[in-house]
Amino acid sequence: MLAMEENAMSDEKRRSTRIDAGFEAYVTIGDVVIPVSTRNLSLKGALLKGCEDCKSGTLCELHLPLSPGIRIVVEGEIIRRGGGYAAMAFKEMDELSFTFLHRLVTLNADDPDEVDEELLHVFEKM
Repeated sequence: MLAMEENAMSDEKRRSTRIDAGFEAYVTIGDVVIPVSTRNLSLKGALLKGCEDCKSGTLCELHLPLSPGIRIVVEGEIIRRGGGYAAMAFKEMDELSFTFLHRLVTLNADDPDEVDEELLHVFEKM
């Protein structure tokens, strides 16, 4: 599993490349499954619509189906709520989910090279 850096809302983290993405997904909190859609997505988090029961500090999993049998699964935490959206900071994901997420963000980013630069910066800090 790949662990993401702590303190997902620092100024540095806020600069990560986000893609506008209206993907249908779902969040699991324990045994509860909540259908959501993404407003935007980055390598470090997502802004989710439809997660009215998600409160700040809630640990959860985001499941983002890409095609039958293929999905991105990310463990994370709801870090804020507002305006009908819940912001989720990613904490951990397996290598395959990270590969799919990286590819998805890179393919949809205005500047794909910037996504790779951000990724290198994260690993330099480890």
